[in-house]
Amino acid sequence: MLDLSRAWSSVLTKATPLPDVWSALANKQIKFRRGQVCMVAAAPNVGKSMFALIYAVKARVPTLFFSADTDTTTVMMRAVSHLSGHSQVSVEQSLATNIHYYDKYFEKLKHIKWVFDSSPSLDDLELEVKAYVELYGISPELIVIDNLMNVVAETDNEWAGLRAIMMEFHDMARKTEACVLVLHHVSEQSEYGSPTEPPARRAIHGKVSQLPALILTLGYNPDMGTLKVAPVKNRFGPHAANGSDYATLYVNYAACQIADGDQYGAMYARDARIGYVGNYTVAQ
Repeated sequence: MLDLSRAWSSVLTKATPLPDVWSALANKQIKFRRGQVCMVAAAPNVGKSMFALIYAVKARVPTLFFSADTDTTTVMMRAVSHLSGHSQVSVEQSLATNIHYYDKYFEKLKHIKWVFDSSPSLDDLELEVKAYVELYGISPELIVIDNLMNVVAETDNEWAGLRAIMMEFHDMARKTEACVLVLHHVSEQSEYGSPTEPPARRAIHGKVSQLPALILTLGYNPDMGTLKVAPVKNRFGPHAANGSDYATLYVNYAACQIADGDQYGAMYARDARIGYVGNYTVAQ
């Protein structure tokens, strides 16, 4: 039992924001914060895994990435595609002739440690976090869970299990003072609107929206090459539960690029529309 002033003085991170990666999100006061659970939710194939991967690469903070939903080869190809500016098709062809072709880019990924268990339990997650602290002497600043549905629940009731897992993530964020970024699915039913628009908060599976401090939903328009990012819950900034207030990013998923609406972003969107999957020079 503590006075608020004493409790506040003992907190190290004080919900410190992680680095901004996209100015469009920063302008909407969308920030991932340490000591908080954050969620990115979208329908399958909208790009939430790539969104989290590119954020982790560009944020350059100590990161523990649980990639249960995406295998090692896919993650490696996406990461070096993003860093090199080469399309994933080009990456695959280059690796077929020289497996070490992209080794030089691994140096830019050293701040991220990976766990590729396809169905980790809560005990597995806790042990990996403890191993990280034991090895590096600090907690990670960012812990990515890709995704919630892959974590093994301790109950046969799916929704009750998801809520219990989210409570554990809330406790993890408090204890490690890391940002715990959870990826999750939304309903694909037509009643929740167009798949190209960010879904409303009520579309999130399992009624797990109570605990996260920030929830983003994503809508991808392949014809326009745009990714709409809507804060449907944001304790530290404006939000709209129906997903009507959003930031727009420009994407080329073939080359694993997500950018603001500047010259690069416009180029990615243009080339995605015409089906171009060539190479880019990417400013890092």
